[in-house]
Amino acid sequence: MTLHALRRAVGDATFFTLLKAWAAEHRYGHVTTEQFVALAERLSGKELDALFDAWLFQPRKPA
Repeated sequence: MTLHALRRAVGDATFFTLLKAWAAEHRYGHVTTEQFVALAERLSGKELDALFDAWLFQPRKPA
């Protein structure tokens, strides 16, 4: 659900670019959520802290 919310926030083109870049840059490596958020923000040009906070760090699913 988090990825779907991200896709809606950044659009299809950016979302799929993000997934491809993430897989290419981090193949066979260890990563963090913070690294994913940073890449998503860099590629989208948007501040996405509120989205990720709501979908990843809160105990309940957003409305």
